[in-house]
Amino acid sequence: MRDLPLPNTEDCAPVVSLLGDTALMLQWRGAADSFAERMIPNVVQAIRELQLPCVEDVVPGFESVTICFEPRKCSVKALMETVCRVVNGCQLQQQRVARELTIPVRFSSADSPDLLDVAASAGMSVPDCIALLASVRFRVRMIGFAPGFPYLSGLPECLWLPRLSVPRVSVPAGSFAVAAGQAGIYPRSSPGGWRLLGRTDVVLFEANGESPCLLTTGDIVRIEPHGPLFAGYSGDCGT
Repeated sequence: MRDLPLPNTEDCAPVVSLLGDTALMLQWRGAADSFAERMIPNVVQAIRELQLPCVEDVVPGFESVTICFEPRKCSVKALMETVCRVVNGCQLQQQRVARELTIPVRFSSADSPDLLDVAASAGMSVPDCIALLASVRFRVRMIGFAPGFPYLSGLPECLWLPRLSVPRVSVPAGSFAVAAGQAGIYPRSSPGGWRLLGRTDVVLFEANGESPCLLTTGDIVRIEPHGPLFAGYSGDCGT
């Protein structure tokens, strides 16, 4: 991987790296989260909308965009010139209107094995912890780890805890979890070290679907408490 100059870009230009001969990576190293949250979805959508014959995929990351291309259909120089125009245009844009989705989550003793400990570490009751989670507008920063797994920013700092020292061998599909300042939802059963706070029945990934991933970078996600409240507390969390 080697860095290349991206010509004629404005302030906050990304560092461009050539990944072999079939991909370019744009990295906004050290950029503020607010800038990356605005810039990266804009760049991804703008490049996809161009439908360049040589571009095979556009992959967003936390602070990067990777452009996979067919080198026999375009030169690196020509692609970089196009990317330069896209980046300059996106820096002048406001954040695109984000799609907002509400995901129902059960917070019960069976589905929330780490909820009591997480609430206690924040010095709050379980109902207050659930209410806090339900008040957050999480943003999808990237999809990764497993197909359809969303990395969600916006988790309140009082709930920032490290991953478990000993990961679970199996985390149930649909588990809503937190770790290291992020939230996420496991799309399928897999090993994992995040702290499990609830569970949803919403399907996040369908391999044969027209759009396999339910969520995409830039989406806003709201958590809606659903079903009986965590065991040991009265009341419910919705219908």
